[in-house]
Amino acid sequence: MNASGEFQISPRPGNLLGLQVCDLGWDAALSLVEGIVSLRGNRTALAFLDGRSFLRQLIDPAYRSELGHRLMLPSGGRVFGMLASGICERSAPERFSATTFLPALLTFLEKSYRIGIAGEDIARLRVLREHFARHAPWHEIIVVSPGQEVLPALDFIIVDAATAAQEIRIARWLAAGHAGLTIFAGAGLTDFLKNKPVRDRRRSSGLLPQSLIGIRS
Repeated sequence: MNASGEFQISPRPGNLLGLQVCDLGWDAALSLVEGIVSLRGNRTALAFLDGRSFLRQLIDPAYRSELGHRLMLPSGGRVFGMLASGICERSAPERFSATTFLPALLTFLEKSYRIGIAGEDIARLRVLREHFARHAPWHEIIVVSPGQEVLPALDFIIVDAATAAQEIRIARWLAAGHAGLTIFAGAGLTDFLKNKPVRDRRRSSGLLPQSLIGIRS
């Protein structure tokens, strides 16, 4: 998002109680992010809206303000789907999670990118860096230390934050120096720390998007 608050590439987000929530399929969502990354220097924040974050923003004005400046991908399970359907008065949108979307995105981006992973737990970040480096070795994954005064030149940053308070602190720290895409994963990357294989899935069919099958496999 730029200083005026306008998105440089419009995904035509729907309005869910004032939040900009994208109703997109897998191909469109991945292509949207690829397009944002290609527009270097255009500040955009992307996050995943699940049932917990949706309910929290209803009672926490500061958190709601943070989410209001982000482009949201629907996430969560059945509870969020019911909430979204009830408010939008239509079928629930395609849902994504950091666990499924980020590996799919790294696979989808065939060009090599410099990607930062930022958070407050360096040991955790190092494990995540190794995971993503194994998943898509053609990208350069860089751990960004908390409070680092000079950020390296990066194409985009993934934020790992266990709590909303951590997320807000990291967002404020990155705002001063990073001018590109920031993807807020919340605590959604925890599964990658458990040494368990995590398969990319589509909610509708349990398969990877067709456009990803065979790419960089």
